[in-house]
Amino acid sequence: MTILRIPALAFAGAALALGVVAPAGAAPLHHDIELTLDPAAGRMEAVDRLTLPAGAQSLRLDPALTVQEVRAGDRPVPVERRGDRLRLVVPEGADAVTIRYGGRLPGFAAGTGLALDGEGAFLPGLGGWLPDPASAADEPPSWRLSVRVPAPYVAVATGRLVEEGNEAGGYRAVFAEDRSVEEPSVFAGAWTVEERPAGPLRLRLYRHPEQAGLADGYLGLSEQAIAAGAARIGAYPFDGFSIVSVPPPVGLGFPGLTAIGRAVLPLPFIRSQSLTHEIMHNWWGNGVRVGEGGNWAEGLTTYMADYAAAQARGGDAARAMRLDWLRDYAALPAERDRPLTGFLSKTHDASQIVGYGKAAMLFHMLEAEIGRDAFDAGIRKFWSGFAFRTAGWTDLRRSFEAASDRDLGGLFGQWVERRGAPMLTLADARADGDGVLLTLRQEADAPYALAVPVRLETAAGVEDRIVRLDGRQATLRLSAGAAVRAVSVDPDFDLFRRLAPGEAPPILRDVTLRPGAERVIAADGDAADAARTLAGRLIDGAGREGGDKAAPVLLVGTDAAVARELARRSLSPVPAELAGRGSARVWVSRAADGRTALVVSGVDAEALRALFRPLPHYGRQSWLVFEGANAVDRGVWAVGDSPLRRVVGR
Repeated sequence: MTILRIPALAFAGAALALGVVAPAGAAPLHHDIELTLDPAAGRMEAVDRLTLPAGAQSLRLDPALTVQEVRAGDRPVPVERRGDRLRLVVPEGADAVTIRYGGRLPGFAAGTGLALDGEGAFLPGLGGWLPDPASAADEPPSWRLSVRVPAPYVAVATGRLVEEGNEAGGYRAVFAEDRSVEEPSVFAGAWTVEERPAGPLRLRLYRHPEQAGLADGYLGLSEQAIAAGAARIGAYPFDGFSIVSVPPPVGLGFPGLTAIGRAVLPLPFIRSQSLTHEIMHNWWGNGVRVGEGGNWAEGLTTYMADYAAAQARGGDAARAMRLDWLRDYAALPAERDRPLTGFLSKTHDASQIVGYGKAAMLFHMLEAEIGRDAFDAGIRKFWSGFAFRTAGWTDLRRSFEAASDRDLGGLFGQWVERRGAPMLTLADARADGDGVLLTLRQEADAPYALAVPVRLETAAGVEDRIVRLDGRQATLRLSAGAAVRAVSVDPDFDLFRRLAPGEAPPILRDVTLRPGAERVIAADGDAADAARTLAGRLIDGAGREGGDKAAPVLLVGTDAAVARELARRSLSPVPAELAGRGSARVWVSRAADGRTALVVSGVDAEALRALFRPLPHYGRQSWLVFEGANAVDRGVWAVGDSPLRRVVGR
């Protein structure tokens, strides 16, 4: 993920300041910050010389920080404070105000966005550590930051590294950003710093002692990913890239930097999947900022990083990723669906399914429609036109239209502005001379204009076609070079659609995405408490024990009690391939009446508690076996013949 600057009007409830728009001709917003961090004491002290237009101003500052003095030149400026708001009046003729402030911040155990303790510092931009007068609709400020930390700590920030060095008793570095990017984010830790130059770029790993041996893999892949992105999009927008190990179990992207949890940094999937995603965000989200009308950056990043990596592994891996996106969407309840214009950031699995998966599928369909050359030309045009500016879906569409010389209003309109997706039915297929006659049908609130892939399996081999389906139903004749034996509609899942019944197996998300799922706790004592907590973490949204008796079932408990409850409800027992394995087993089943059940069965309370953190991340699986917190086996149930394939001859 990345932290994106989302328009305030579309992000109600966000902790953003009520800024005052500068009058025409006012100096652009600029911070000149002297920051001193004392992690062991949990204290920070700062002086911020901030350009502000004359008149009333409102700034946000975390309540834990005390304002010691505000001056405009040699004149004191009165400040009124209410909670996290500072209200002041900048005198006429003053080109800046100087704010001196500091205080003790919460530690990492407090679960806050800001953290400062013996483990280090975690001060993200817009987190409240810096007096912030800007609303998200304003241009981000330029800034210069000098940060000091005592030994053995080292500090790193977003922006260009101007200078660094050791001084008496500690470390000092200066960072700056002169362009319209975002507010500075600052981190500190007792790290070892490993560096690799990559031409003019500085690549660094800020690691903890136990992470020795990771630098070659992380920095090598960073160099490759930056080079690949620059070749396809345009010059990398920052002077380097840093991977920073931080205490919280996070993966966050910032301009020129990613902060990754200390415990998960060594895990192979972080390097193979998350790293390239965060690097791509340096173009999309950090380089070109998200404007109003929906967050396009997550989908484009997913497509150009995650999906590109799957393509590099081969056609089967790319097909599997597209199927994963469609399986996720098949599990999404209709009432939780949203158009892409309604997606701002990932707040739960339901939003990710739309904002990441559906958006990435849009770019896949767009590339298939206009071709790779035109797609890449559109990407380069979008980057060159909007680097360090805000942009929206309309700007993307216009860039692709200019590159392809095509009107793409219909394609973007139906996939970006509409919620939902069509479901395809192969109503009829029969051999017809040297070809095949087939009838396609789509189910949707209103017909989509679709380019439907059709595969003909003939006596001489496979022939692929694209057919247009603009209405609810069409009967088409397709000729072939040899006798047709079978027909498949969208066999490689190239079209965003609702999977037809029988195409998708049950997965955990079929239950976890439904807040109204019936929750059943089959345990006593401490195990019941653990089961209840785990059930709450699994369900993606508010719900209650009991629930709708027609809704899916979430059954969590200990082995013997779960077995009794399954028998009482006439549900299938633990599958034979899972029975007796591990400390906990998880599986999804679908009854004859279509009701889905997700069962979590652990040997005791400890086995259930071990699943609190890992299990919610396995929503695409049908079954898992755990030893403690480790998933030692997992998989997806097999499905039968696709309802979109029909044998028509021998």
